[in-house]
Amino acid sequence: MAAIFEREIATYEREKKRLLGEALGKFALIKGDDVIGIYESQNDAIDEGWRRFPGEATLTKRIVEVEIPVHIPRAT
Repeated sequence: MAAIFEREIATYEREKKRLLGEALGKFALIKGDDVIGIYESQNDAIDEGWRRFPGEATLTKRIVEVEIPVHIPRAT
């Protein structure tokens, strides 16, 4: 699944310093090589992604200095 968002993750990493300075704690909507916008909530970013890119994958990413891994156990 990570390969699906390879470009978007690279875009976030490229823009991370600027985003941290401008929008720490907010949510970025990223499509391909572009940061589409910054949003107060994850839901707002997701809604805008669905509105602007129906049926297409977009990445919604919280703008944070340190990533905290989340482990989601696999259902058995």
